[in-house]
Amino acid sequence: MNTEHSKTLCIILHYGSQDYTNKCIESLANEKHLDIVISDNDPSQSYELPQNIREFVKIIKTGGSAGFSEANNIAVKTFLTKEHGSIFILSNDTIVIKSALDYLRDTLNSSEVGAVGPCMPYVSNPKKIWACGGYISKLKVAVGGLQPKSNQPYQVDYLPGAAILCRSDLWKEIGGFNEEYFLAYEEVEFALEVKKRGFKVMANPKSIILHHVGISSQRSPKYYYNGIRNRLIFSKYLYGKKIGLIYAIIITLFSFLNARSPKELLQRIRLWTKAIKDDLKDIPISRQILQSITEQFKDN
Repeated sequence: MNTEHSKTLCIILHYGSQDYTNKCIESLANEKHLDIVISDNDPSQSYELPQNIREFVKIIKTGGSAGFSEANNIAVKTFLTKEHGSIFILSNDTIVIKSALDYLRDTLNSSEVGAVGPCMPYVSNPKKIWACGGYISKLKVAVGGLQPKSNQPYQVDYLPGAAILCRSDLWKEIGGFNEEYFLAYEEVEFALEVKKRGFKVMANPKSIILHHVGISSQRSPKYYYNGIRNRLIFSKYLYGKKIGLIYAIIITLFSFLNARSPKELLQRIRLWTKAIKDDLKDIPISRQILQSITEQFKDN
């Protein structure tokens, strides 16, 4: 595959800060052969393109209730053309450093590579790396970010969804991200689907994209509930529906162990129980479900 002259369809998922989205777009201002689309997935659906870039950037409204997978899939399905040899999935809370996309394209030019991602330092501390590719622990049904392994591109288990460049033909063949996931693990399953088709998943540490990383939300009730639900889905993908479900139910019990207090432990048990019951009832993860979790557990 040669991406040097073919176009790249860039999908920036907008949620939350409009300032973040605008700065993300600005960081791509000098990129060539790039078609930028903003997928507005914020519940307010109020994002408007700045006047000076309206003729260069397109926007699509998702309705504001879609998950990460669906919001990206909607934009790709709407705007992908035969001219696009690659698709660049990008979160709005990123800043693309000069030449970062060129390095990713160079790596994707190899016929063996199906997807590639950058090295992602924190915006608040560029010397500290959030992730440079990711690893999968199938035994624990868990994933995590990697620190740079070398100065040259190297293979990884998966790529964090904040920035992924992939072949457009592979995206179409796979069908995009699995929309069973609301947020997290969809990029992990996608990477495994890329590998199933005989392609490599790579990280290029020379490509630098800064990332605003939120930490406080990781102990919120909806974050915990969403995490359990996604691990159940991923375990069923790995091991089959029945065995995967039973295995994930057992594995996720260990997530109680890092509770900081008896009160938090009780809350986690209740959330875990609800997550298991909702999965057994085939209740999809949705923004409405997560909002109800927030309201139900706000005083706990």
